[in-house]
Amino acid sequence: MDQRIARVSCLALAASLLLSSSGCNSLASRFFAKSLAQISTPTRPIKNANPTPLRPDVGLSVLWVGHATVLIQIGDKVILTDPVFSQTIGLVSRRLTAPGLDPGVITRLNAILISHIHFDHFAFGSLDLLPTSASLFVPSGGIPYTPEFGFSNLHAVRAWQPIEEDGLRITPVPVQHFGGRYGFDADWNSEPPWTGYVIEYRGTAVLFAGDTGYHPEYFREIGRRFRIDVALIPIAPIEPRAFMSRVHTDPSEALQIAEDVGAKLLIPIHHETFFLGLEPEAAYARSLLTKLIDERGLAHRVKILEIGEQIILKD
Repeated sequence: MDQRIARVSCLALAASLLLSSSGCNSLASRFFAKSLAQISTPTRPIKNANPTPLRPDVGLSVLWVGHATVLIQIGDKVILTDPVFSQTIGLVSRRLTAPGLDPGVITRLNAILISHIHFDHFAFGSLDLLPTSASLFVPSGGIPYTPEFGFSNLHAVRAWQPIEEDGLRITPVPVQHFGGRYGFDADWNSEPPWTGYVIEYRGTAVLFAGDTGYHPEYFREIGRRFRIDVALIPIAPIEPRAFMSRVHTDPSEALQIAEDVGAKLLIPIHHETFFLGLEPEAAYARSLLTKLIDERGLAHRVKILEIGEQIILKD
């Protein structure tokens, strides 16, 4: 990784945290205080991490590594989303549960999809652990933040402009989030540094929503353009809702997105990995989703994975 960029990143983060904890932003101070309170909590280990997640013959498999990191295999193509394997993000927020996968077992990789440039999604150190034979997809507004990793291709992506490599078709799709990497740079980008993706190969389509608030027009349009088999949708952080609602979906909104895009199956992500909101407990979002599934009879439409769990959806 470019050492100059690393130094600038650390200095910018330190400045942002100093401002957050100075009392000038009470909400940011509360987030910071909660992160500090968790810093000494031991990370829960994964009991049975999968040493061989890549399969010689599979129609579709999904392995939730934790947070927004998902290993997807469609036939002979392997895709990884928002890879984060570190124990902390931004040097402050500690990982609650260990990654569900050792990056060293990913021996081949076709594409790495970055949804946006926040520390918990665009982790430079984690990218350094992955095979450089992959193509790296980054929102166009995030390219100025992107070091030279040595991947085979670097694609600056824009909404609705698909990129195809050897039959694997990646289409960036609009979602609703916010920009910047350090807090104070949120208005620096001329183009959005966030996106979702639809992954298509051999008649299978997977939606990776990254981080997003609920935007009905965006998701209904995705549903009109694609036949989605699996939707990977975030369900946290939730609280405080007045602040979070524009940029993070809660479980009810995640279910609505799955309905809007016509997904056959919803797999929730972005929960129980880092404390990024003010929920009373790490499993808060999962508990709400479980209750909604039971109330609405949606057990056949939603699969809640454990961190490290892999599901085979098509043989």
